[in-house]
Amino acid sequence: MVELGYVSAVPSAIAAFVNILGGSLSDKYGRRKLNAIGTLLGSFPPLFYIFAKNWVELIPWVVVSGLATGLGMPIRWAMIADSSSERGRAMMFGWMNIAFLLGSTVAPVAGGFIADAYGIRATFILYFALMSASFLFSVLLQEPVKHPNERQVRETETAENRTFRAAIFVVLTLNVIQATGVGIYGPITPLFLEKQFSTPYGGVGILYAIGFGLSSMVVQIPGGKMATRYDRKKIVLVTIILSAPFFGLFALSRSFIECVVLMFLSNVILNLSWPAYQDLTMALTPPSRRGLMNGLSATSFWAGMMVGQAISGILWQSLGIFLPYYLSAVMVLISALPVFFLKESGGGA
Repeated sequence: MVELGYVSAVPSAIAAFVNILGGSLSDKYGRRKLNAIGTLLGSFPPLFYIFAKNWVELIPWVVVSGLATGLGMPIRWAMIADSSSERGRAMMFGWMNIAFLLGSTVAPVAGGFIADAYGIRATFILYFALMSASFLFSVLLQEPVKHPNERQVRETETAENRTFRAAIFVVLTLNVIQATGVGIYGPITPLFLEKQFSTPYGGVGILYAIGFGLSSMVVQIPGGKMATRYDRKKIVLVTIILSAPFFGLFALSRSFIECVVLMFLSNVILNLSWPAYQDLTMALTPPSRRGLMNGLSATSFWAGMMVGQAISGILWQSLGIFLPYYLSAVMVLISALPVFFLKESGGGA
């Protein structure tokens, strides 16, 4: 369990380190090429996972994977913000989240059944093929419209910059706390299912497909519509508070079906706020600093995930199989506190 936590935490640590650099470079030098480079780097690690003889030999390749994630993800979200209108930005985030989550819904099921039928190495071959296809599409993307440079922003958007600095503090704090809670939840759940219900790989895939992928996907368009009509800050606050208890109740599941239902409820409520949170963050960020903000946001998220994943196995071994889930719920609930300091600005007020 401890080694599993370490392997899960390493790419999160690398991604956290690279996110700010990637986002900042994209503000200065353009987003398209850096995004393509990050996608290409992410294509190679799956092939090398196949040849690893122990968990230590996985480390170099999960480092490369984390590097690719850290370079590409903040740039992609900045490209979405750059390419959408103020009014339609929340809905654009909703549709893009659906595209991402559609893969997250199909992939766990496919990976689980392929691993059961052909061995776990077969999943890495498919992983490589899909990442390579993703790189080809990244090459076809167009560079978003350029925005005023940083100097112009300092001269003409002083008030917005003050709001931007306040937003950075809130986003960093919220992401670190919440991602720590989610990170604790992640690595131990497959083993929890195996220990409690003797669940095979395919069952684990079904849990994540429904409990995370499907649950997150079905709320993106409703979430986008809510973000254009109502107070985005209140949407984020209410969804965090209502979702937190279900992360802890997961530990009390008496069957595999209950696990699926509880994970579904926790994510369907929490992720209803994704478009509102992303839209509000971009509304509080000067256009020329969207890469930086997305980098900071991603860094804080991956830093929290790294901590949560690293301690999940330790908590499991030292305090039992239930306490990590209770702590996960507490961390998600506490992450609502920084939202009180966010200011609603522009768009869907």
